Amino acid sequence: MIIFGHRGARFEAPENTVAGFAYAKRIGLRAVEFDVRMTSDDQLVVIHDATVDRTTDGTGPVAEQSLARLRELDARAVFPDWADPCGVPTLDEVLAEVGDLEQLEIEIKKDKAGRSEQIVQTVLDTLENHQVDAEVTITSFHVDSLRLVQRLAPEQQRGYVGEWDSDAFLDIARWLGASRAGMPHETGSAERARAAHELGLSVIGWPCNVAAEVELFRSWDADAVCSDCPSSIVELVAVG
Repeated sequence: MIIFGHRGARFEAPENTVAGFAYAKRIGLRAVEFDVRMTSDDQLVVIHDATVDRTTDGTGPVAEQSLARLRELDARAVFPDWADPCGVPTLDEVLAEVGDLEQLEIEIKKDKAGRSEQIVQTVLDTLENHQVDAEVTITSFHVDSLRLVQRLAPEQQRGYVGEWDSDAFLDIARWLGASRAGMPHETGSAERARAAHELGLSVIGWPCNVAAEVELFRSWDADAVCSDCPSSIVELVAVG
């Protein structure tokens, strides 16, 4: 199984920051996952939450703040003892750091109404401009975003993330032409993983942070796992 560092390695380093991705590379990861949102002035930044409150020293929605304002924030709030300040990075900055990895998952988060197509197109344009070496899969919980990727760049790999607790997810993944299923251990199952494989989807299990979760996803024959604390499971995954 491949280990994806979730938001870099969010339990071990400031999440969704250039420093966090550099840390993920230092511990030997060859694949990472991260999230993309758009600022008030139409710039793509890498941050998970709809607001900056949890991960930075600022407050307020990402979509209502300019890139210049976000650049003033320190994104190591969850890691106050981290040695150096960490800014909220742009997608360009993150791709410059991780584009030489083997695999990337870029999750498009839900935005305010009316900007989805702009966000998807800008992600696609940014990827084309960078010409990264990594194999890139664009993922989302939101069908509309993945449908836009399918229409605008049908050759781009797409991953459908969700509960995967019913056959409806299989039907939607087939309709989307998805190549990957992001399947959580709490609501997914070996049966759904098997059905996803039969559709030709790879299966990425998440979160995978302890030995029991490694063994569960191994029993599902998962192709990869997404971990918040990858250094704690790397040897367990290697043993299998």
